[in-house]
Amino acid sequence: DVNWYPGTQNVATKSTAPATAKKTLTAYELVGMVPLSYDLEEDAVVAIIPELRRTIVRNAAEIIDDLLLNADSTTLNGINSDGATIAADDAGKGQWLLGFAGLRHLPLVDATGQANNKNAAADDAMFAANLKLLGKYGIRPSEVIHAMDIRTYIQAMMVSNFRTLDKFGPQATILTGQLGAVGNIPVVVPEKLLLTATDGKVTDGTAGTVGQLLSFNRSQWLVGFRRELTIENDRDAQKRQNVIIASFRIAFVQREGTIASATHTALQY
Repeated sequence: DVNWYPGTQNVATKSTAPATAKKTLTAYELVGMVPLSYDLEEDAVVAIIPELRRTIVRNAAEIIDDLLLNADSTTLNGINSDGATIAADDAGKGQWLLGFAGLRHLPLVDATGQANNKNAAADDAMFAANLKLLGKYGIRPSEVIHAMDIRTYIQAMMVSNFRTLDKFGPQATILTGQLGAVGNIPVVVPEKLLLTATDGKVTDGTAGTVGQLLSFNRSQWLVGFRRELTIENDRDAQKRQNVIIASFRIAFVQREGTIASATHTALQY
């Protein structure tokens, strides 16, 4: 911030040299490839390639969610592979090693004061607890997102303060069947936000027994694509097969100059 001083006519005011830092959005590539034999295409009742393309588009959206939430370039004891070692060619796990760190990495590894072992059932207080950790970054509802795993979301819908009309008004979960927002802050339920182990990490990609509530200020994270999702077809006549290749290049980084002191992301587990 700029410092402000009382002014005197004809006298130069003391100047401020704000600290600056450079953030680089480094794009990393993720690729998926599926071979299809001529026989499969010829014998299938439905048109295989258009159906597969639709599946790839949906799956790509899920993978992008997974990356933004869970990416961790640590091969041993990462936030998704606690107690295990994973490699880039491990099916269903290699995507986490893309190159950048996702949202959960900040409170669990980089700024551990932003994670809290709640060790209790889901309640309305956990939302306020995360906002307290966010501080100034939790003031504007339009900039904040609450994200939670599916089980915690279902439990939160049963919380008495959200459940009934007299306490939560026309948005009561007993009427709407959903918890769309708390304090006007949107609540989202990404499929890739899994139950964790008791330390808030996921053991080798397998869902644990502990829920989690992740809250973050969207303005403090930057995401960009050097290449949008691109789907291409190739033909290998020697093998009599078509090959579908899907790829994109994505970058993700938080804005804070010193990540260890960042307070724009918080986690209850």
